[in-house]
Amino acid sequence: MAIVETGYGRIEGLDQDGLSVFLGIPFAQPPVGEKRWLAPAPPEAWAGVRDAKAFGSCAIQSTIPGAVGELIGIATGETSEDCLYLNVWTPGCDSSKRPVMVWIHGGGNTVGSGSQPRVNGQHLATTGDMVVVTLNYRLGALGFLHAPELGGTGNEALLDQVAGLRWVKENIEAFGGDSSNVTVFGQSAGGFDIAQLMAMPAGAGSFDKAIPMSGSLTQQVTIDAASQTAQQLADRCGGFDKLRDVPADQILSLQSQISGARWGPVRDGNVIKEDAAEILARGEFTRDMNLMIGHTRDESTLFTIFNREFENMDETQLQELLTRAVGDRADEAMQRYENDRSEEKLSTDPIEIWSAISTDRMFRIPAVRTADAHRQHTANVWMYRFDWESPAHEGRLHACHSLDIPFVWGTYEIERMKRFCGEGDRVSRLSDRLMRSYIAFAHTGDPNHDGIAEWPRYAEKRSTM
Repeated sequence: MAIVETGYGRIEGLDQDGLSVFLGIPFAQPPVGEKRWLAPAPPEAWAGVRDAKAFGSCAIQSTIPGAVGELIGIATGETSEDCLYLNVWTPGCDSSKRPVMVWIHGGGNTVGSGSQPRVNGQHLATTGDMVVVTLNYRLGALGFLHAPELGGTGNEALLDQVAGLRWVKENIEAFGGDSSNVTVFGQSAGGFDIAQLMAMPAGAGSFDKAIPMSGSLTQQVTIDAASQTAQQLADRCGGFDKLRDVPADQILSLQSQISGARWGPVRDGNVIKEDAAEILARGEFTRDMNLMIGHTRDESTLFTIFNREFENMDETQLQELLTRAVGDRADEAMQRYENDRSEEKLSTDPIEIWSAISTDRMFRIPAVRTADAHRQHTANVWMYRFDWESPAHEGRLHACHSLDIPFVWGTYEIERMKRFCGEGDRVSRLSDRLMRSYIAFAHTGDPNHDGIAEWPRYAEKRSTM
């Protein structure tokens, strides 16, 4: 069994398929009791050897019901407010100084964990000869409540992520990693959060390269909106002075009842002081930081095909949605998307048009804006689009949101993912090529390798692989 000396004490992990694996390592003190809604504090040291052979608890959250939750494999296991744990997969606890990849999970900042089966680090660590880390962070109201009355900025979840990254910087060399070569990567909310970390003073220096997947620059929650959300929660609990005594499960139940609540980065004036896009364009903390960014071709189908509101959508309904979205340019938008999709031999059904527009608004254009901002001061920027289509649900998902995750992690063969990803040589070949690009980027900052055609940098022509 592998035993490693961290800055807080010794831990004993597992020997697993040629790797040393350490699970459930605390990277901060439990954010409970008086520490609820406070920034994470470093973990307390322990005596003896701590067992690191089982995942720690995941953040308090609800399960995703129905077809979406079953399909994308967001498994959580035991949940608890005491959730700030990370996991390490390494080929050897030696002095090799391997590249390190740290995963920030998605889930709309309300669900997810670093222990999902689809983000098992076995394949990446083995194939890439590198150290792979996954971590948890606080979710929903417990991670994003702007409550100065309690010391909460509304960005404690982002500070959790920074705390995990700083733990890696301070301790990863004991696990055979290189503390000066840490790539942060994450999907959906994880990608959106990474874009904020790139622009946060607190995040400066906590990682060296970045891969936001299906998530990029997003509009921050205003302090007024965040304050109104916090007030609504406090009112339901009898006031701010009662909030720390309310059971975490009750907070979880109440957060879904708050009208207009959005759990995400808050421009609180302290942790986040200005628009992340402006800081990123200046390169204040990320000048010369290599960036790989992208999205799936049909992100929004994961949300539209399971939404009963969109069942049997006709052109009249589409026109109404477009008018609400783009006003008097609705006709022009419909025509442009119909023409574009026809040229690419893609479906022009109204629901497909709406999915394409939603994909652009939420994912593609924000990724383009993020890349455009970053390339103003950094040459090493790469953009991708993932086009593989899921065979699930009669193929209606196309290349949907989160489909790329099991290809990147090499977990497409686990039972739950087979239906989502498909099976066969084409699946394994695509996963190998994609995984090797991520591995190459982690090693050198460039995703090119001999298994793919040349992947040009993203520049004036917005080249996209």
